[in-house]
Amino acid sequence: MKINKHAKNKVIWRFLDGKAGHDKQSLALVESLKNQTKCKIFDINVQNQRNLILNIIFKNYKLPEGIKKPDIAIGAGHKTHLHLLAVKRCFKAKIIVIMKPSLPFNFFDLCVISKHDGVKNGPNIFITQTVLVNFNSNMKKKENLGLFMIGGPSKHYHWDTKYVLQQIKNISKKYKLNKFLLTTSRRTPLSFVSEFNNLDLKNMKIFEYSKMEDGWLDKYINNVKNIWVTNDSYSMVIEAIASGAHADILELKAKQNSKLSKEIEKIKKNIRKKFPIPNEAKRVSEFIQKIWF
Repeated sequence: MKINKHAKNKVIWRFLDGKAGHDKQSLALVESLKNQTKCKIFDINVQNQRNLILNIIFKNYKLPEGIKKPDIAIGAGHKTHLHLLAVKRCFKAKIIVIMKPSLPFNFFDLCVISKHDGVKNGPNIFITQTVLVNFNSNMKKKENLGLFMIGGPSKHYHWDTKYVLQQIKNISKKYKLNKFLLTTSRRTPLSFVSEFNNLDLKNMKIFEYSKMEDGWLDKYINNVKNIWVTNDSYSMVIEAIASGAHADILELKAKQNSKLSKEIEKIKKNIRKKFPIPNEAKRVSEFIQKIWF
C-alpha cells in the first residue's frame, strides 16, 4: 500500500508497560502504520498508575510535555488499559488494545487478539492468526551463529531444566556453527543459569535477561543462522520464524491439550518446511488505515 502524501499527520501514542513481549507487538503495529501512512509516534511509559480512575472520571489526563494530543492510542498488556480509556475520554482518541483485554471489549475501539485466545469475532474485534511481530527484511546477511531463546515455567507447559539443557547440549554437538548464544527471559529460573554454567560448553555464551542491554535480542535475532526456542512462549516462536533464520523448537511437555499447545504443535509440524507466517501487523495496519485514515 502506497503512503498518501496528502494525508494529514496522525498522532499516535504507544503505551509501554515494560514487558518485552507486549511492547514488541505494539512496536510491530506502529512500524507497519508508519510504512503505510504519515504519522507521528510518541512512546509513553505507563509505570505510573496513580489517579488514573480520577483522570477518567474528571477528564483530567495530563498531557506529557512536548507531546501532541493523540488521534490514536495503542497499548498491549493490562497496565495500559486505564491509560487507553483515559485518553479516549479526555482527547476523544481512538484506542486499540493488543491481546485479550482484562476489561470489557466494548470499552475499546479495536481489540486485536490472536486466535489462540479463543475469542469470537465481533464488530470491534480483529482476530489475527499469530501475534504481531516485525519481519526481517534482510534475509541474506546471516552470520554462522546459533541462538537459543529460553523461556520458563508457564500455565501451559511443564518446565524441565535438565531436559532443556540436554537438548541444548545435543544441538551444540550436532551443528557446526562458529558459536552459540543463549538468552534467558524474565521467566527463566535462576537454577537454569547455574546448571547451564556447570555444563561448561566452550562454544556457547549465555546472556542473562536481567543483565542484557536494551535491544540486544533485536540486534542478534535478525543476524543469526539458526534459532532454537522453548515452546512455552508462543510469541518467541513466532518472532524466531519471522527473523528469517532456520527456526526450531526446544521441547517441553504440555500440561494439557490447550488451544495454545495445539497451535504450537501445528507450528512444530510445519516449521521445517519453511512455511510462511502471515504478516499480521501489516494486515491490522491496513485495516486501521481503511477505517480511520
